[in-house]
Amino acid sequence: MVVQILRLPRTDKPKQHLLIQVNQKKANSLDLKLVGTEHEHLYHGHIKESGIKSLQASNYGGDLSEWKEILRYAFLHEHPSSGTAETLEGLETVAAISGTTLTITLRKNIGGITQRLGSVKLDQDDEREEISAFEWVDTAVSGADDLRYRLETLQASVSGQQTEVAKLNQQLDDLVKAKKEHEEEMLKKFAALLNAKKLKIRDQQRLLNGAKIDPEVAEATRSARDGGSGKGRAPKRSGRGKRKVDEVESDGDDDEVMPDDVKSEAVEDDDAERREEETPQQSEAEATEDEDDLDAPAALRSGKGKGKAVMRTMDVDDELPPERELPHRKKGEQAPAPIEEEDETDDEL
Repeated sequence: MVVQILRLPRTDKPKQHLLIQVNQKKANSLDLKLVGTEHEHLYHGHIKESGIKSLQASNYGGDLSEWKEILRYAFLHEHPSSGTAETLEGLETVAAISGTTLTITLRKNIGGITQRLGSVKLDQDDEREEISAFEWVDTAVSGADDLRYRLETLQASVSGQQTEVAKLNQQLDDLVKAKKEHEEEMLKKFAALLNAKKLKIRDQQRLLNGAKIDPEVAEATRSARDGGSGKGRAPKRSGRGKRKVDEVESDGDDDEVMPDDVKSEAVEDDDAERREEETPQQSEAEATEDEDDLDAPAALRSGKGKGKAVMRTMDVDDELPPERELPHRKKGEQAPAPIEEEDETDDEL
């Protein structure tokens, strides 16, 4: 059983209160015995769970279960489940005395607008039973102690949660500060690295601008580049044939001997030079072989002339190269023997 002492404000006399004693007859039931007083008279009444529907106001639109939750909270201070907590918003319990009737009214006050939910009436009867003031005081003090204990427990819980929240906020602030410092440090390092790279690039540009390039090295590099792009090396001209023609012409000024042979030899040398210019780039070994092949017939032809021109040619070419077969020579054709050439030369001299 639960015993509660309620202190209700009076609506008929402001700043005054009524005391209501609530006795629960059965556990977990709404069978209640109510006794009220304004310090002069006693008022008695009952609430039966079977008749709580009749206590509702005509304009109240809630269902019976919701009305039960309101009565339990108003008279027994039992908190409803979370699903019906909204029904207790703005709930007020007030009392008023009219004649010999004390009326307890339950209403909602939302934004200054009141809605009457229901009421309970108590009749004045000073002779029904006596009340014990000390018992009422003991009940009130016991309830106050219980409420004080709950308050202290809740305050301790709230204080612990506030301390935990403060620690979490401090950790969050430290993390934000550390993140900001890390970002600033990374930006500084990146800026320093970028400046160092720019400085190196400028130093390299100064070195390249102030460097002295050897003209020969530049020319060699340009030639190698041109050669790599497909341009062939200019063919090397034969200096031996040209030298022979110059010597023959210089001797001809002193003693004109066989002008037709010398002229034909010069023409042949010019033709050979033109063929060499039209021929693609050759290696040094191939160029030397071609020069030797061209010199051999010239020496043989010059041997048929006069002695002075032949001696000039022989002086230049003291030793004839070994005999080679020319590419255009037919099979079976033999070159004239060197012995016969010497005999013919001796006869002419």
